[in-house]
Amino acid sequence: MDSILLLTIIIALVFAATGMSSPLITLYLEGLGADYQHISLIMATAAAMALVSNYAWGRVSDWLGRRRPLIAGGLAGGAVAYALLSGVTSPNLAWAVRMWEALSLAAYTTTSLALMGDLLAAQPAQATARRGMRMGTYRGIGSLAFAVGAVVGGNLADQYSLRLTFGLCACLYALAALCALALREPAGRAPAAELSSEMAGAPPDRRPATPAPDRDTAGQRDQRLPWTFLAGVFLWMTGLMASASMWPNFMARLGYSKGAISSLWGFAALVEAPSMRLVGYLSDLAGRVPVLMAGSLGIALAMLGYMTLARRLPLLVGVQAVRGVAYASHMATAMTFAAELGDRRTRGSNSGLFNTASGSGQLLGLLMGGTLAQNWGFEAMFGACAVAALLSGVCFWMLRRFSSGCDGFSHPLGGD
Repeated sequence: MDSILLLTIIIALVFAATGMSSPLITLYLEGLGADYQHISLIMATAAAMALVSNYAWGRVSDWLGRRRPLIAGGLAGGAVAYALLSGVTSPNLAWAVRMWEALSLAAYTTTSLALMGDLLAAQPAQATARRGMRMGTYRGIGSLAFAVGAVVGGNLADQYSLRLTFGLCACLYALAALCALALREPAGRAPAAELSSEMAGAPPDRRPATPAPDRDTAGQRDQRLPWTFLAGVFLWMTGLMASASMWPNFMARLGYSKGAISSLWGFAALVEAPSMRLVGYLSDLAGRVPVLMAGSLGIALAMLGYMTLARRLPLLVGVQAVRGVAYASHMATAMTFAAELGDRRTRGSNSGLFNTASGSGQLLGLLMGGTLAQNWGFEAMFGACAVAALLSGVCFWMLRRFSSGCDGFSHPLGGD
């Protein structure tokens, strides 16, 4: 079976499990006896574990020259984690399991993105102009699976129990691990000029600046992700996760049932699925940076919508649609940007660095979310999230204007 198709099947299984669990995990922890600050601490330390692990797993995959063993092992670890989580009886036991889950799934997250970049780079030259759309399709399938998982998970929790939901997640991760064993990687190690030859005909802002084999050490900086991109990813994820971590509790406070909460979350993911492919296509046409900026603005608008419209269900559905498009605009485009820069000897490290920036934002957001909600209320929390999203847009704007000449990065992104 084609490895890109197999990776797509795997991401569908993983995101179905994520959709079943993530809208409900804070409610599960609350049911075990954790208050909002304790929930934030559990979520934040798990994010810290992922943060430490992401870059390390990427470096390990570059050193090994292989991605498949880490992908399969990480997914197997996720299966073990959810099997254990379905049986815990206290917040502290759940805490320990979440740490193991973060360590395991970081291996999958980082190395699967690197492998996807390897496989896209190995495609025929004429396919490179559609790289954003292909990445968007891949990631969009994940969002569609998330939407289905969210609806199924919420209804299972309402009718039976959260423990049954987490047990089903373990089965999905185990099936994904079995699929990963069949992955095929491109043979050998790619030359450093791999992407340069493939992207020669691509527009400037989608042409990764990979150094020729005889470049000096300074030229190697061209393969690293620009700090403005990483800062934008960090701030965007901060705003998103601060809100997402406490959004189920906010909705429950307003009187929504578990099924309604999961269905609304799933609706946003359902919007993401076609949007991922569309925004990937737009980023191929207009460049990565305008789409990244649109994603930042969209998340800020969604946060303002939660502050003012959450009690009115029809309007809340509209806010979820905005959130879905904004999420797609950022995630599909940022993944493409991270995966297409560098070559197969550095792509694992870049993928790890991207996930580290994302994980750092996730960590700060998780700490912010519960703390702000506990001490100043949900409206203050959503306001802070909107500010973080707008600041991420500023970072992406700086990436467009300055990255071609600053900090040693020669990664052109449009300019004026």
